[in-house]
This record gives sequence, structure tokens and C-alpha cells, in this order.
Amino acid sequence: MKKLTEKITQFIENFKNVHAEARKIGFAGIMNLLWKDLFVGRSLFQWLYLIVLSSVPLILEFTQNTESHDWMSLFASWTGIVCVILVAEGRASNYLFGAINSAIYLVLAMNATFYGEVLTTVYFFVMQPIGLYAWLSNRINDQGKVEESHFEAKKLSVIDWFKYLALTAIIWIGMGLAYQSIHSARPFRDSVTDATNGVGQLLMTRLYREQWIFWIATNLFSIYLWWGENIHIQGMYWVYTLNSLVGWYQWTKAVRKEA
Repeated sequence: MKKLTEKITQFIENFKNVHAEARKIGFAGIMNLLWKDLFVGRSLFQWLYLIVLSSVPLILEFTQNTESHDWMSLFASWTGIVCVILVAEGRASNYLFGAINSAIYLVLAMNATFYGEVLTTVYFFVMQPIGLYAWLSNRINDQGKVEESHFEAKKLSVIDWFKYLALTAIIWIGMGLAYQSIHSARPFRDSVTDATNGVGQLLMTRLYREQWIFWIATNLFSIYLWWGENIHIQGMYWVYTLNSLVGWYQWTKAVRKEA
């Protein structure tokens, strides 16, 4: 109980610090930070990487022989790709694109009756402001000010690995049983991404490198899930997989730098 009280007290204190910093710099300052986070400190290779990969949804859309365009899927794919690239770069602005992507993807998943994806996306949407708070709190409370494009990556210990793998199994089985209770045709298939996405988001919020392993698992399974359903979402997850490998590499370098 004492430990919980300490965590709540720390959360309140951190939130006050974030709020005070936001009030101090004002709306214009926040917009300036957003601009810097999005555009400053990116190498030529990173710009090319961002432009090329974020062009994939446009290429898929305008090279198909269809009478009408699927703008919703196109925008979902584009915002998702930009989001994961920003995550790999350690930029807090990923949460803006993540929130937009989650809202659109939720509609697509509901239309496809992918119940696991629906619940996972709701979870993602809720986690966006929480994740942003965690990143900003880490910067402000550790450094006394906001610094653009800076993050301190961590790696899991052996004990932490067991904890998060156990959590993954618990979520998978628990959600599978929940879907089974409502007579889902594929309860334990639907719950796979609940588990990998849920744990991946937790690791991302806590700045752990190993999030990328869970993202890779999620992406590969999601490609299978959406196979034959939506070319944009398939393309998005293929790009996600590539970016997850890049993210693992970049965050591994960051871990070694912090060591």
C-alpha cells in the first residue's frame, strides 16, 4: 500500500511538472517543440527513409485498377507508417500520429469484425496521451526542461523478460476465453494481437528496446490476419515489420550509448 501511495504521489508531482512546463512555454512554445520534434535533427538518410516508406500507401492506392479510392484505409496506413518511424527515431510526436491512426483503424477493424483488433485499438487510443505524458515526464523531471528528439532507451533484465512473457500469456489466454464466452469463431486467434500489442505498448511507454520484438510478432501475425482483406493494411504491416527491424537496431545503439 505504501509503494502504491508513493507511485501516486510521484505521478501527481510529475504531472504538475509537465503542466507547469507547458504553461511556461505557452501554446506557441508547444507548437514550436512539435515542429522541432517532427523536423529537426533528422539526417538525409532518415528523410529518405521516411519519404520512401510513407509513400507505400500512395503507391498501393494509385497503382490499383479500381473505380473508387479507399481513402480511409490509405490514411490509416499512412499515419500508422509515419507513427512507427517516429517511434523508431525516439520522437514524442509519434503519439499524435498514433492517436489519429488508432481512431481510423478502429473503424476498419470493426467493419472487418476483428474483435481482437477492435479492443487492441481502443487500448492503443487510450495509451497515446499516457505514453506522451510518460515521455515528457521523463524529459522534464530528469533534465528540468523539454529536449526535442531525446530519449533514454533501456533493456529488459532476465527477470523482466519472464514477467512480460508471463503477462503476454495471461492476456492471450484471458482475452481468448473472453472471446470464447461471446461465441467468437476464432477466440484465441483474435487474442494474439491483444497480447503482443498490449505488452509492446507497455514496453514502448517505459522506453524498453524489447518492444520491437513484440511489434515484429504483432506485425507478422497481422499480415496473416488481414491477408486478402485490405491491401493497404497488409502493406502497412509489411512496412511496420521493416521499421521494427530498424527500430531494434536504433534502440540497441541507444542502449549501448546510455550504458
